[in-house]
Amino acid sequence: MALIDNDLLSIQEARILLEHANESVKLLDSLPPSISKNFLISLRKTLILKIEQYATLAYEESDYCNSSDEARLIKWVLEDLLVDTLHEPPVQKIIEERNGYSKVLLSKGIVVSLLPEWLSVPTLISQLIFAVQSKSPIIFSADMRIHKTCKAVLDDVMEIASSCHYPLDAIGYINHFSLEGEQWVCNQTSVKVVIDSRENFLEHPYKIFGKDVYYATIGNNPVFIEATADIAECAREIVAGKSFCYGMLPGAEQSIVVESSIDVQVQTELKKNGCYFLSDKEATRLIKVLFKENGQPYRELIGKSAIELARRIDVLVPESTSVLVIKKPYVSKESFYAKAKYGPVLSYYVEENWRNACEKCIELILSSGCGNALSIFSNDPEVVKQFVIRKPVARVLVNVSTGLGSIGYHSDLPKTLTITGWNFATSSELGVAYSTFIRKRLIGIETSKDAHALLNSAAQYGSTAAVDTAQKTLPSDNEDHLNEPVDWFSSVLETMRDSQEKE
Repeated sequence: MALIDNDLLSIQEARILLEHANESVKLLDSLPPSISKNFLISLRKTLILKIEQYATLAYEESDYCNSSDEARLIKWVLEDLLVDTLHEPPVQKIIEERNGYSKVLLSKGIVVSLLPEWLSVPTLISQLIFAVQSKSPIIFSADMRIHKTCKAVLDDVMEIASSCHYPLDAIGYINHFSLEGEQWVCNQTSVKVVIDSRENFLEHPYKIFGKDVYYATIGNNPVFIEATADIAECAREIVAGKSFCYGMLPGAEQSIVVESSIDVQVQTELKKNGCYFLSDKEATRLIKVLFKENGQPYRELIGKSAIELARRIDVLVPESTSVLVIKKPYVSKESFYAKAKYGPVLSYYVEENWRNACEKCIELILSSGCGNALSIFSNDPEVVKQFVIRKPVARVLVNVSTGLGSIGYHSDLPKTLTITGWNFATSSELGVAYSTFIRKRLIGIETSKDAHALLNSAAQYGSTAAVDTAQKTLPSDNEDHLNEPVDWFSSVLETMRDSQEKE
């Protein structure tokens, strides 16, 4: 019986996918905006009917998080994130800046995305939306823990793409998964963006010359509650962020730091909202359940509910429990609870005043993690400013949880399912959004009115009206620009396919 080397098959498939992606660059470059827009709107109409199915598939295959929260996240991506992306400045359009000069946005080129084991479906769809809007070819890869689910989603995507006359070669998926196949495609010079969402940010195996590489992490994210804060509201926010998808949101809260004057009140409000404070003995037992001796988490206990974790350590908790809390008076490299916790578990620290709390937050950020996010709950402008300026993090959330705020779920940050940290980004971007997929080219021209009139004419040449960025609603499916004839483009595709078959 002949043996098939899956590593070689994976590399061969990756090579073919990359060839197709390279061939699609010119097609995307000349693609009418109406086709991309029609494709995105069709994605929303079709995939939104399957969100429960996708979430259930993801949970059954990976055994991470919970399907109801993941379904909500997929819905948010297909509605809020997609609408925001449709109203981003389009590529290949000359845009005049306020200070006088102009620019044009262009696709960076081919993108490779290594999908995470949890929340893979909303992550995949969000990055696909960015790729389509920016006219970027994208190749996805998912490891075996979530492979079938991602393939099922992309099979549906390809069917929609075909019906919308969107170039199929611009969307790829490595069916024969292997680390060697991923490594090969990520190292190719024609790949311009690599997104690694797998929480292995301490390993940087890819050749980054000539490309942007994003290492996505959950991070070790502290929350500070200051005496002037609305304590009842911040308790609701923190629990909502940390319990969502059982603590597996990008940027999920890891520690709470409070001023001693409000300690009792904060604990009371947290308990009202579903927090259970473990005793020292119970906390010690939980360490052995969650972490190996080397500090790495046990993979099978990632993304489990607070009730399930309590059951594992023989602790009876109320049915309403959604987060487990451990009071820890110190931070050190040996302290497991001072690190990122891949589940609904929070560490709790009490400090005498906000200045000491400020130092504690820095200690927590530096002890483990890469500076993803920090949240401050306060109504004191001085305190807010000190935390915004002095903390070594990529994003500071004010009176919003880090879990829901970091991804833009209910904050004004860019909407994303993939965030990177202060220390582990190889470009100025600190999260994967539409801007990740595009680069800008500056346009200079002499300052006379005639020269600017020429540039304005060039901006309007062969283009449609500019997108109204103030409008935040999904374009109607019946709008005329979505029903423009595309027969000419179908003919082009058919001719190309015929040529390839003859070769």
